[in-house]
Amino acid sequence: MADPAGPSSPTLSLSAGSVLELSPDGVVRCAAEAGFPLAGVRFTDPRAQAPAVADAVRRTGVRLLDVEVVRLGPAGVTDADRRLADTAAVLDAAFLLTVSEDPDEARTTASVAALAEILAGSATRVALEPMAFTAVRSRAAAERIARAVPGTAVLPDVLHLQRMREPLDAPWPAELVGYAQLTDVGPGSHHESAELLAHEARHDRVPPGEGVLDLAGFLAALPAGVPLAVEVQSDVLAAEHAPLDRAVLLRKAASAVVTGGS
Repeated sequence: MADPAGPSSPTLSLSAGSVLELSPDGVVRCAAEAGFPLAGVRFTDPRAQAPAVADAVRRTGVRLLDVEVVRLGPAGVTDADRRLADTAAVLDAAFLLTVSEDPDEARTTASVAALAEILAGSATRVALEPMAFTAVRSRAAAERIARAVPGTAVLPDVLHLQRMREPLDAPWPAELVGYAQLTDVGPGSHHESAELLAHEARHDRVPPGEGVLDLAGFLAALPAGVPLAVEVQSDVLAAEHAPLDRAVLLRKAASAVVTGGS
């Protein structure tokens, strides 16, 4: 196993998006081999896939930082959302990553509260991620919803903050942030349409430190000690590197950024 970042560094997690071709349990095993103490998983069939994930967690010692992804709509929390929330709780994931496609903030708040109720008594919290191409498209909106539903976290992703024109170095309140997503993007990416912003986020990211985002300012604004999910969805990296090699590359890049080595 590769050496993880030093003890003084934020704890790093391998995000499911960085190795999308792997099964959920495969992500956990890949994280262990690449030196990540944490991992995030994305389910297609939570109940069928959860036992293999639980086994991988038990065998490797890797802990689940998050389970993806609930996409809230105007209809509220669906049966599929409930199954995913139940699975996250059973697996002791720290967070259930949630986004909203519902333009009504009051309904979104009610849906987040319903998710929180499902998770009540477990170790899992709702983590609401704002993005320019979703219905929660500002930091202020995400913070309002999180404050209205006690225990809910806001999930800052440095790329999404930049695309929402939010200042990356504005401090975050410790009570609202449980973890953050670390990534980067190359020069010349200044998309305006929701479609192009979504494509960039899902296909065109680059390893931390190899792009143009103010990662130092972003990291300094986060509460001390929050874990960092390394989220780099990249068609180029996927074509050039097998999942384990890619994970090792991303861990090294993230470690260099958080320790000031780049």
